[in-house]
Formats: sequence, structure tokens, C-alpha cells
Amino acid sequence: MVRALVIGSGFLGGNIVNEFRNNEIQVIGTNYHKNSSDAIHFDITNIDSIISCVKKYSPRVIINCAANVNVDDLENNEKLAFSINANGAENIAKVCKSNKIRLLHISSDAVFDGKKGMYVEEDVMNPINIYAKSKMLGEKLISENLENYVIIRTNFYGFHKQDKFLFNWILSKLKNNERFLGFNDVFFNPLEVTNLSKMIYELSEKKFCGILHLASDEIFSKFEFATKICEFFGFDSNLIRKGSIDDLDLNAKRPKNTTLVNNKAKELLDTKIQKLDFWLHNIKNVVRV
Repeated sequence: MVRALVIGSGFLGGNIVNEFRNNEIQVIGTNYHKNSSDAIHFDITNIDSIISCVKKYSPRVIINCAANVNVDDLENNEKLAFSINANGAENIAKVCKSNKIRLLHISSDAVFDGKKGMYVEEDVMNPINIYAKSKMLGEKLISENLENYVIIRTNFYGFHKQDKFLFNWILSKLKNNERFLGFNDVFFNPLEVTNLSKMIYELSEKKFCGILHLASDEIFSKFEFATKICEFFGFDSNLIRKGSIDDLDLNAKRPKNTTLVNNKAKELLDTKIQKLDFWLHNIKNVVRV
């Protein structure tokens, strides 16, 4: 019997796997892509795949990080979005129910319309794109099929070894002396990915069930976030052009303020929230600029 099964061991999932291993807890990571060297192949759209995996490893807890997050692509492919982000989540919940397994499911701050910000767990979801609608339905299907679950709404950043995602994208632009647009009208309060992983590990040991917002105390616009990184590493701040997300012709609409209230999480968890400046100082010897 393994302690934990992490479905979708990509950026966040891979960090969660590492966190369990750092605590000497037996954990298995899965990945949809068969060429992944450190994870077993797994398809959440196929319930038999989930049943087979659970039968083989008998996990006590499942952390579901599997999702398709290609927001603009999914706007034209509703079937794909819902098959993974909604029906896939439902499949996992059903298998957890029949095998008495605790489920931690990673949702998104994007389930809100972004009109007010500082959303609490009880606020009504109102997604404005297909990706977010599929994540909302995933939440609904889990709550309808399972009792022992935690739905985690969050947003995160971090250093990615293969140079993907927001932090690496910003750093790459700065290193290459390329100008780019920083949105001054899009606000979020993301957690650093290893900090978030520690919270999720701690949460796996708790008895709490329901919806939980895991977010930082620091609120940034995307422009402010990029500027912080720029100034820390000593790049030219003129490379970041301040502007509105409306200036871009994106395929899918984006909510402008998805900040989350984290009071419930801070009462429940001992893991301290890490500030962006603290993290930047910690990784300055890892990041090559």
C-alpha cells in the first residue's frame, strides 16, 4: 500500500511528489505522457485506467493535479476541456468513493469572474471562459460523488527546470532584452510552488473536508509581479511595458481580479506563507541570469 497517488505529476504534481518523498512517505506519480521517465502512464478520462492503478497501489490519498490548462486552445475545444477537467475529475471521485480514498483536487482561482476580487470559499462561481467552466463543473461533480474531499483553489509560480511557466517566461524575456506587456489590470495572489506543495502535503494529513483557498498574503498585478523580478535581478525595467490585458487579442476572456481570501487556510495549516522577496533571495544562486 502506498500513502499517496499524485495524478498529473507535472510542475505542481512533481513538487508534491518530492514533498512526500522528503517526508519519507511512499508516493507514486502519474503522467498522461508515456515518455515521462519518473511517472506511470495514466489517463483520467478512462475510468478503467484509474481503477487498475488504484487496485495495484491501494493509495490512502489521491492528489489530482491533472488538467488541461491551455486556456486559449480550449476555448475552441469544449469537448476536450470537459472530458479532462470535469469528467476526468468525476471519474477519480467515483473511484475514491468506492475505495474509501481521500481526494485532494486542484482547482483554480479562474472559476470566478474577477469583477470584485478577494473571493472567499463560499462565493458563487461565475467562470467566463471554457477552461474555467470545465474546472467549475469538475468541482461540482466531485462534491456530488464524494464526501472525503478537499477542493483547493489556488494560483502558483516558481522556477521550472525546463524553462516553462510564468516566472521562467518573464526571466527569459528580460535575459534576452525583449520588451513585453505587463498587465496593470490583472491581479492575483499566487503561492510559490514548493510552498504550496508543503501546504498540500500537510492538508493530506488533516481531516478537513470541503473547499479551501490556498493563496499568498501578497497581491500583485501581473505588471508588479514582473517588475519585482526585473528589479531583483537588475534588469532594465523599461523592458516591461505597462498596459491592459484588453490590449491583447486573446482567444479566451480572462478574469481581471482572482485574488483569494486565505483566512480559513491560515487557521487550519501550520505551513507559513512565503513572500516573493524571500523566495527570490533563496533561488538567486540557482537561476542563471
